[in-house]
Amino acid sequence: MSKVNTLDYERVGRENLERTLNRKKFYKILKDGLKSHDKGSVIVVETPVGNYLDANIYSVKSMIDSNYKGVYLSFQRPYKNISSHFEKNKVNLENLFVFDCASVFCDSIKENNPHCVNLSSDFKIEELVEKICLTIKNLDSDNRFIFVDSLSTLAIHKSFSETLKFSEFLINTVKRKGIKNVTFIFNIAKELGSKRYNENINLYADEHIHLGLCT
Repeated sequence: MSKVNTLDYERVGRENLERTLNRKKFYKILKDGLKSHDKGSVIVVETPVGNYLDANIYSVKSMIDSNYKGVYLSFQRPYKNISSHFEKNKVNLENLFVFDCASVFCDSIKENNPHCVNLSSDFKIEELVEKICLTIKNLDSDNRFIFVDSLSTLAIHKSFSETLKFSEFLINTVKRKGIKNVTFIFNIAKELGSKRYNENINLYADEHIHLGLCT
């Protein structure tokens, strides 16, 4: 006799409600935290692994809803995947350029989209940072941001030394080129917060936002 799988609708409903409430809390915490800082701040968002995608989406949504335009470095998900999540959550993709590093890492088909920035298969950190600077400089806004979704994923695919220098090199290069009014946001998995390649960010951070309300 085959096993019948039953769905606990009460439990599913409760989990969906909890998820919705968590997203609203994320959005409020992030929007309040991000707008309380001057343009050009470096902000570290520490997030439990289980809520990582929601934190990424709502970090970006909170910025764009506050009239920012920006660059999203997607180390975790290819453009097609992450853009569908943005669209589902009403993130205005016209104000966002996604650097699709994930497609390079997993050898996926690159998207032909004006808001998707593709990279060469053997891209170097210096090349990536130069492209970021060129893109962010050309955004017609006084409110700009660069969002980095996952340094731990970058560390899987690049050398330790490249990953270690990435955040510092990115911040310093943007400032050295005189590109003003750029807020940096680094999302870090809470469980990986003590990793050495995150320590460089802490030296520059103006604010830590801890999304520890969910586990």
